[in-house]
Amino acid sequence: MKHIYLILLFITTFSFAQENEKHWLAPDHYKLQFAGNIGFLSAGAGYLHGNSHLETDLYVGYLPKKIGGDDIFSLTAKMTYSPWKIELDKTYHITPFSIGPYISYSFGSQFDTLLPNEYPSGYYWWASSLRFGAFIGGRVTKDTEGKLDHLSFYYELSTYDLKAISYIQNTEYLGLNDIFSLSLGVKFGL
Repeated sequence: MKHIYLILLFITTFSFAQENEKHWLAPDHYKLQFAGNIGFLSAGAGYLHGNSHLETDLYVGYLPKKIGGDDIFSLTAKMTYSPWKIELDKTYHITPFSIGPYISYSFGSQFDTLLPNEYPSGYYWWASSLRFGAFIGGRVTKDTEGKLDHLSFYYELSTYDLKAISYIQNTEYLGLNDIFSLSLGVKFGL
């Protein structure tokens, strides 16, 4: 758990290093996410690009031993594309559709980055530490004043490579509800 605190301390140092002027390396926003295949709880920071339609984020995730059998830490890079937003009034807007890919790496001796050597060739075709995934979602945003520019609540439905391939190979036994995970999160825009 102390690794998460150190990483978050490092990230937030850039945001508050200068009072009047934002450092070029300081993130545009921070996110906290519950569930979604990147940890039971994940914290991240990110940047806006392309007229604020594209976000890139880096998350540190944690899955406790009580839930996952081991304490699992992960590092995830995510891109979110949101093509449009709907203004409700001067302070609220909805982003009805977002989509994006992610790549997640899980740390620990129980995970292999390269294919495991102890099994015959072709037995496993994937690395257990690395997952490629995709998600769709949306969010509701409230513009605020002060240091915090806006506050957003978001949801995402996500899946990853092994679940998607299992579904394709077993459509008789698996439904879409078996391969998608729901995540809920909050975004703090600076």
